[in-house]
Amino acid sequence: MINLLKMSTLLLLFSSLISCNNDTSVNGQDDLLGTWELVQFQDETTTTIMTDLDNSGPIVITFSNKEFEGNTGRNIFFGGYIAESKVLIFLDFFTSEVNESEWGRKLYDAIGSTKSSNDNNYHMSFIIEGNTLKMEYEPTRFMHFEKR
Repeated sequence: MINLLKMSTLLLLFSSLISCNNDTSVNGQDDLLGTWELVQFQDETTTTIMTDLDNSGPIVITFSNKEFEGNTGRNIFFGGYIAESKVLIFLDFFTSEVNESEWGRKLYDAIGSTKSSNDNNYHMSFIIEGNTLKMEYEPTRFMHFEKR
C-alpha cells in the first residue's frame, strides 16, 4: 500500500513537471500574432537606448497569418512574413515612406539593414519574453516592441 502511494505520488509529480509551462515562448509564427508597438532601440554593447525623441507618434505593427501591416504615424508599411525557430523573415516590405520622422526612418533603416543579398528577404532573429518582442537587426542591436 505504501509503495503504491509512493508510486502514485511520484507519477503525479513527474506528470506535473513535464506539463509545466514557463513564460518562455518557442517563438514561432503564432507567438507574433497581434499588434505590437515599438518602444525603443537598444544597443547592448554600448547600453545606448533610443526612444521616440521627436514625439512623432507610435509605430505599430500587426502580424496576422503570414502577413503584417503597420504604420509609423506618417506612413504605412505591409508585406508577407514567416517566422520559424526564432527567425523572422519579411518576404517583402512595402511602404509609402513620404516625409518620414526620425523615429520612422530609424525603423526603416533597421529593417533595411537586414536585407539578404541571397534571397532579397529581410532576416531578423527575435525573441518574445512576456509582452515584449525583441528583434535583432544587427549584432547586439535590438528593436523592442510591447504587445498592445
